[in-house]
Amino acid sequence: MDFAARSARALAFDRPVPYLARVGLLAAVYFSAAKLSLLAAIPPGYATAVWPPSGIALASVLLLGSRIWPGIWLGASLVNVTVQSSLVAATLMGAGNTLEALAGAALVRALIGLPGAFRRGEDVVKFVVIAAASATIAATVAAAPLAFVHSLQLPELLWNWWTWWQGDTVGIMVVAPLILAWAVRTHPAWTPRKIAEGSLLVGLLSGVMYAIFGAGMASYIPSLPLTFAILPFIIWAAFRFRQREVATVNALVCAMAVWFTLEGSGPFAQGSLNESLLLLLAFLCTVVTTGLVLNAVIADRGRAVVATQRLLQELREQTIRDSLTSLYNRRFLQDYLERELIRARRERAPLALIMMDLDRFKRINDSAGHQAGDQVLVQVGALLKRHVRGSDIACRYGGEEFAVVLPKTTLESARRRSAEICSAIRREAELLCGVTASLGVALCPAHATDAEELIRAADHALYEAKKAGRNQVRIFAGPTGSAREKAG
Repeated sequence: MDFAARSARALAFDRPVPYLARVGLLAAVYFSAAKLSLLAAIPPGYATAVWPPSGIALASVLLLGSRIWPGIWLGASLVNVTVQSSLVAATLMGAGNTLEALAGAALVRALIGLPGAFRRGEDVVKFVVIAAASATIAATVAAAPLAFVHSLQLPELLWNWWTWWQGDTVGIMVVAPLILAWAVRTHPAWTPRKIAEGSLLVGLLSGVMYAIFGAGMASYIPSLPLTFAILPFIIWAAFRFRQREVATVNALVCAMAVWFTLEGSGPFAQGSLNESLLLLLAFLCTVVTTGLVLNAVIADRGRAVVATQRLLQELREQTIRDSLTSLYNRRFLQDYLERELIRARRERAPLALIMMDLDRFKRINDSAGHQAGDQVLVQVGALLKRHVRGSDIACRYGGEEFAVVLPKTTLESARRRSAEICSAIRREAELLCGVTASLGVALCPAHATDAEELIRAADHALYEAKKAGRNQVRIFAGPTGSAREKAG
């Protein structure tokens, strides 16, 4: 079960007053929605083309937990009492409505995992099947009381069973996703451009709906084929908006279609009212399913694209980073240097390269083992990360050798930064098992103009630092001269 539902159930159990308040509020909402729906009921007044309370009941159980069921039963029973049903019949039909919501919620949790937005297109298909299956419970439970109270003959009873079933099915399909989507609190704010687009969508869709279903329009327009003109708006909503907006558009279409059809207007007002509602059911199911499936598929594709991009970024990071220290590796240094040198020449900004080698590192591997040596390398990598700016990069060049690139750095700044790194390693001698570091520095364009030359120059300065006694910094002085010394 979803965390929100578990939390709501726990809260309801531990604090009886809020729980009873929720039950009472749900009963009132259910009763009010049912009374409004009964205004469009088929005589003698107990079944409608769309029954929104069924969607309210299912969404309530999914959001608040199964313990909220008394609110559904109470609201449904009160409604049935008001439509000339006996108390026994009313409570029995209320029980059917309650079982419908509980069974539907159990199937949704098991097969889809709501509440929330549909994550995949197949989740929508499952939801439609669950809606149709669970709706049979209330319709079947209500059949006996309907036949007894209103003395219905079998054909009339079957038609009313069908109307009850389709009303609950469409009510669940339209209303439950609408409530579940709007119940999710974390959504980005609408921009003025998005508000304008949404307003345009609703305005144009309302106009098209009136053109198709409005009274008197059928004599001017062949309205039945024109119903396909609604689908582009559903597709528009599915591609451009989230599930809450798509569910809202679905609700708007269904409300207008049901209203006009019950008024005897529109392409589905043909023959008897039950036949009209049968055609209307097929239309509503097509619209709702199309919108929700498309929206879920598009959202799922978007998540797949993001996940693929993230995976590609992770794979790229693995190819350019050293697995032990998480510093950039030698391959990245080559590519980065070439790009930075081009930029340095274009902007006429100096660039410095520091090559660093750990002194007597082999002794640690021989005496304490390679695991201890690896730990020293990790600590040195962490130290270098602390001593580089946002524009600098630190690399593990290979073995115990490291490199630091300092864009837009003067000779004096590079000398100072190198000395700071050398001193920091010296201060961490105990943590680094007594290891010190020798550093060589070269600059572009003073010492080299391409990546290979700059690396060789910095490496030559590093060699001079090693030869002079280690644990110090040398600045490259040219291929024939000695590196200029600077104590670390």
